[in-house]
Amino acid sequence: MSDFRFLKIENLIIELEDYTFKQLHIHHTWKPTHRNFTGDNYIAMQQAMKNYHTISLGWSDIGQHLTLFPDGIWLTGRPFDIIPASIKGWNIGALAVEMIGNFDIPETNIYNELGYDKLEGRQKEEILKLMRYFIDKYGESSIIFHRDNPDAGKTCPGSSLNKSIMIKEAKELDYNKLHWGEDYYNNLKRKGIILDEKRYDDYLTRAEGMALVDKVTNWVIENFISK
Repeated sequence: MSDFRFLKIENLIIELEDYTFKQLHIHHTWKPTHRNFTGDNYIAMQQAMKNYHTISLGWSDIGQHLTLFPDGIWLTGRPFDIIPASIKGWNIGALAVEMIGNFDIPETNIYNELGYDKLEGRQKEEILKLMRYFIDKYGESSIIFHRDNPDAGKTCPGSSLNKSIMIKEAKELDYNKLHWGEDYYNNLKRKGIILDEKRYDDYLTRAEGMALVDKVTNWVIENFISK
């Protein structure tokens, strides 16, 4: 059984309130990249990184507290109450995040046969939300790229990422923006097909799916077939 846990950003931020992190350390994996992600191999990829860190490097655990996958899913790694293996000399008080991907500028730096990636979509949105939390609580200086350490010798989290621009984007996040599912919710609610609970980003259980299909079917029969 895996010790890793999936977390939504809202729950992650609630958990972070119980700790005294003062910096957010942002990394990219470089390898693996988006190409290695199949859409459902979260645990396998995380376990492979843990094996590399513990077996090949001799660390006590996986280095990062969190891994952010290409589809914006968060998976926990090293326990939050344990200092990470993040940036040498800067680890105390840091929350370490690894973003799956190689975000170097294409055809630059050391060649990566797995290719280059863009930080975009849900993956970018999620890291910006976490950055915003740290900025609001600890200030812009709390956002640390691995390469900020003069001894890092790396472009991590990727030469295509500009920290100043990302901080600006994080500060401009519109938390009042309607969810893309709002209109669908309102339409279904007006028809009496769904109840008041929104839960936009929760998973749909099989029972809930069957109940929803049954309600839709009955609504169609009542409003079209029976008339």
